[in-house]
Amino acid sequence: MKFGLFLFAILVLSTGCATKFRFPTNRMISPESVGGSYNGEMELGQQGQAEGKIDVSKPSPYPILLEQRSAMSFFGALSLVDTLDFYWSHTASAPSMVGGRWQLLGGSQLTGGAGHSLALTGAFGGNEHEIEGPTNVEFKLSATDFSLIHGYWFSPQWQIFETLAYTNYTVTGDLTGAEVGKIDDEVKQLTGAIGMALIFKPGKFKFEAAYSSLDWSNSKDKSFISYAVSLGFNI
Repeated sequence: MKFGLFLFAILVLSTGCATKFRFPTNRMISPESVGGSYNGEMELGQQGQAEGKIDVSKPSPYPILLEQRSAMSFFGALSLVDTLDFYWSHTASAPSMVGGRWQLLGGSQLTGGAGHSLALTGAFGGNEHEIEGPTNVEFKLSATDFSLIHGYWFSPQWQIFETLAYTNYTVTGDLTGAEVGKIDDEVKQLTGAIGMALIFKPGKFKFEAAYSSLDWSNSKDKSFISYAVSLGFNI
């Protein structure tokens, strides 16, 4: 039953194509696995995003202009074994990401936190975009993501966690109409984040502040400071 609810949520929330080029600048992933087998975790939040627009007024390779935004976010995890989860994450119009979380140190969410926690994550994803106008833009955004997450429990109800993450995005597509050309760009995103979790089982509240540095191959580099909050529960 839990597994079925988890898959249903993924199908409903990740269906369709985006109309904006966006990707998150916050992390909001806890260092603890769900614990046990086929137990679930779900979170709904609001977090920072970078929104990109293709600058067709410039010559090829058409640089991408970035602005800071905030958007609703979803996160769901399903325990495979006690220390390993399958997870899915998504923010509005951004690539849906699927991956795994492997807890190396500390107790799972099922057993309760104490002392230090440490986890590794890896994920991949993507989506397609269509923007209509005098110049029509169609492109694909693909992503790979890796992170190291550490947490420390001051009490069973209060945790501080830090994340160091690397994400690689590639953008490829076509321009038609008033301007005809190809889009080909890549960005390497380094993110450092610190957050706080308050636990009231089966619920939780989290807050995070993050710094993201974006290194583009054909566009201007940029950095963001962003904030996020979420409410979650275990099923």
